[in-house]
Parts: sequence; structure tokens; C-alpha cells
Amino acid sequence: MAKRIEAGKFLVIECTARELMDAVGTDACLCDWCCRRCNPRETGYYIAVLNHWYCGECYRSWKKSARWYPEDADIERKNFEFYARRLGLTV
Repeated sequence: MAKRIEAGKFLVIECTARELMDAVGTDACLCDWCCRRCNPRETGYYIAVLNHWYCGECYRSWKKSARWYPEDADIERKNFEFYARRLGLTV
């Protein structure tokens, strides 16, 4: 089940590839960093500031060096709200 997770100041949604596929109406889910096709049951992370979905390995790697910038907050919030609604989360 999709859920917002704690990631410092970043807005991140943890969800399975299947949940994302259903939310966007596609039959495949690729990690936006490594381009690997993900198993529908695989858990990944929608990173709103990037507007990308990463597999677990790429997310953990990104998180180590990620830096939050206040000037990105408006578009990050807009992206988060767009996908949160489609994934059944309250905003």
C-alpha cells in the first residue's frame, strides 16, 4: 500500500511498481535512474522533487547525496499532490 515516508525535507512516496503502473495507466515500470524493468511487486520510491520513481537500490544511493533546495518546494509539492491523489493518499 502506497504511503508517504520520512525522507528529511523531501516529499517521497513508497509504493509498489504495480501501484504506480495502475496510477499512470501503463503495463511496465522502469526505474527512472537505472532504467531496469521492475517486478510489479517490487517496492520503489516516487521522489516528488525529481518527478521520478526509483527502485530501492537507486533510491538509497540517491538519498546519500541528495540536497534539498527551498526554491524547489513549490514544484515538489505540486508533483507530490498530483501522484498522492492517484495513489490514494490524502494530501
